Amino acid sequence: MINPNNNVILNYKIDEKDISFEIYISPKQECCIVGRLDNNYICWCSITTIVERKTNTEIFNNVLNPNQKMISSMSKVLGTRYREVMSWHMLRINKRIYKNEYHYYSPASGAFFVNNENNFGDNFSSEVSTFYNLELSKCEYRLIDNNYIIILEKYKTLLTKKSDYKYYYEMIPIISILNNESYIKLCPNEGIRNLYLDCIKECSNLYNRYMSVAR
Repeated sequence: MINPNNNVILNYKIDEKDISFEIYISPKQECCIVGRLDNNYICWCSITTIVERKTNTEIFNNVLNPNQKMISSMSKVLGTRYREVMSWHMLRINKRIYKNEYHYYSPASGAFFVNNENNFGDNFSSEVSTFYNLELSKCEYRLIDNNYIIILEKYKTLLTKKSDYKYYYEMIPIISILNNESYIKLCPNEGIRNLYLDCIKECSNLYNRYMSVAR
């Protein structure tokens, strides 16, 4: 999806930066694969589905091709779909030290991968499927009854109780809990999913309010 129309000219060098992967997955199994260079720029963005295994394998292999790529930002590339994709559940695959060398690590299975292996892209595609199935099962167990809906409603009430910027500190435990339960973004029940996203939005509002004063 990066093309000459959204390509950007950088004002600093990123030639030696390692590519990390952010894979955003929707409740409908859409799959947005992002090759990230740093907090500002990306070198790849595409939207497929989890079941398009062969295509996803080719994408992962292509992202790590050393040929020169165009650079952009997620908001420029995704345009009107940016906020939608940001509400999807995300798997991050990046490099970590393993046996004194940097290798790609996936938290889905806890595996390390070497990018010169022939089945590198296929391994990544498999990790996406593993991640989706595992996180969806967490969601299903978390919603085994209606108790969690009641909890979310109480969280939302608490998060909007005060407008004082210092209230952010008081809400940090709830913010942490909600961030750890982001698999709810895969919930097939739109009402529950939106309630969770409302809570996340209020967490962001609290943080932004605090930071606007702290700066």
